[in-house]
Amino acid sequence: MRLTRRHLEAIVLGVVLTSIVALRAARLDEPIVENYVGRQIPTAMVARNLGRGSGFLRPQLDTGPPPNLFLVEPPIYALLAVGLRRVSGLPLEQAGRLVSALATALAAWGLFGLARRREGPTTAIFAVVAFAALPVTIRYGRAFQPDAAMLGLTLAGLRLVDDGAGSRRGDGALRACGCALVATGLAVKITAIYVLVPLWMLLGPSPTRRVRAGTLAVAVAPALMWYAYAVIMIASGVGSRASADNGASWLRALGPLALLDRGVLLAAARGLLVRSFTPVGVVLALYGLRPGAAADGFWRLWGLAALVVLLCLGAKLHHDYYWLALAPVVSVGVACGTIELARSSRLKRAVAALAFATFLMLGAAQSRSTFVVPASWSGLRAAAESVRAHVPVEDWVVAPEALLFAADRRGCRLEVDSAASSRAAGEWRGVTLLERSTIIDIADVRTPLALVAFYRERGARFFADLTGDDAHDAARLGLHEAIRRRYKVLVDGPAALIADLDHEAP
Repeated sequence: MRLTRRHLEAIVLGVVLTSIVALRAARLDEPIVENYVGRQIPTAMVARNLGRGSGFLRPQLDTGPPPNLFLVEPPIYALLAVGLRRVSGLPLEQAGRLVSALATALAAWGLFGLARRREGPTTAIFAVVAFAALPVTIRYGRAFQPDAAMLGLTLAGLRLVDDGAGSRRGDGALRACGCALVATGLAVKITAIYVLVPLWMLLGPSPTRRVRAGTLAVAVAPALMWYAYAVIMIASGVGSRASADNGASWLRALGPLALLDRGVLLAAARGLLVRSFTPVGVVLALYGLRPGAAADGFWRLWGLAALVVLLCLGAKLHHDYYWLALAPVVSVGVACGTIELARSSRLKRAVAALAFATFLMLGAAQSRSTFVVPASWSGLRAAAESVRAHVPVEDWVVAPEALLFAADRRGCRLEVDSAASSRAAGEWRGVTLLERSTIIDIADVRTPLALVAFYRERGARFFADLTGDDAHDAARLGLHEAIRRRYKVLVDGPAALIADLDHEAP
C-alpha cells in the first residue's frame, strides 16, 4: 500500500499522542503529593468513597464533620478514575493519573484537528508537540485532579463540532456529540466557560442566532444544574460548612481587582510567563499570534476569552492549573511563530530551530519536579503504615489530609498554621457531635494545638503526623513538642509521631 501524506500525518500524530501518555505515565506509582496537594487528595478521597458506594450526588471526603460533601464540582473525573481502576486493576492513585494522561492525549487530538483545518498539517503537528511539552500540561496531565479531563473533553468536543461544520453534509451527529463532550467538560470544571466563545464561532452562520444561543445554553446547563443542587445541599445544612466556606472564599477572590495586590500579581505573572509556558514559549506564542501574523483570528479570540475568565479568577491565579485555559492557544502560537520565523531567511531558520529546541528543553527541565516525591512527603508511605498499625479503622485520627488518605483512615484535617487552624475549626459550626462535653468554642481555636484539643472533644482519638527531617518547619516542630508533653505517645520514630488523645502524657 502506498503511503499518502494523510497516512504520514496519522503516523506522526499517533507517535506524538503515544509519547504524551507514556511521558505522563512515568513513575505512575508515586504518591499524589506533588504540585497542589490540597486539590489532588480531596479528589482522590471522593473517588475512593465513590468506589465504595457513596453515590454520585454525595461526593464525600474522609475528613469531618461527617458527611463532609465535596460539592466544588460533580465527581465526573472521580467516576472515570474509579471506572479505569475497575477495568485495569490498577490502584486508584495510578488509575487517576492515567485518566489525566489519556485526557491530555485526547486534548492534543482535538487541538490537532482544530489547528489542521486553519493552519495546515505541519503547523498542527508543531502545535501538538508544543502542547505536549508545556510544563503546565505535563504537571497537571498526570495529576489526580479534573483539569486535564476538562481540557480533553472540551477540545475533543470542539473538534467534533468543527468536523461536523466542515463536512459537506454538515453532519449533525458529529455536532451533537461534540456539544455533548463540551457540556461534560464544562460540568467537570465550570471555569472552562471560555470555550463557549470558540464553540459559538465553530457553529458557523448556518444555524440562526437563536439556535446557536440555545446550543450554548444546553452546553452549560449540566454545570448549572449541579451548582443549583450544591446550593440546595449547603442551604439544608448537610455535613460541614466546608463547601459554604469555600464558596464564600471563591466569591471574595473573584475579580481583576485582586491583581492590584503586588503578591497576587507577581504570583500570576510567574505562573503565566515562567512556570506554565516557559519564557521562550511565551515569546514565540506572542510572535505567532501578533496582529497581522498568519495565524487564524480564531485563536486570538479564543485566547482573549480565556484571558477574560482568568482575570475574573483574580486571586486564584497562584494555582498554576488555571493557566491550562491558555495551553491550546499558546501551543498554536508557538507553532505559528516558529514556522513563520523559519520561512523568513536562513539565519532566522536557525534562530527558529534553536528557539523551539530551547522551548522543549525548558519544558522538560521545569517539569522534572512533578516526577519526584517532594522531600516534605518522602516519609508518607512509612508514616501511613504506622498509622494503619496503631489506629483502628473505626477510630478518628487528627492528621494531614494526605496522611489520612494514604493510611485509609477517617478523621480531622490537621493544620499547622494558625489562620488555617481557625478556618478548619469553623467548618464545624452548627454541627452537633456531642460524644464529649464541649469546652473549647470554635472562636477560641487560634493555634494548631487548640485545634487538636477541639477535635478531641468532637470524637478524635488519635493524633498522627510525619516527622521526617524535611517536615521539621518551626510550627510543626512546636506542635510535635506540645503533643509529646500533653498526650500519650504511641510512636515517635523517624517517619511518624502518633499519640493517643484519650490519655495524657505520663
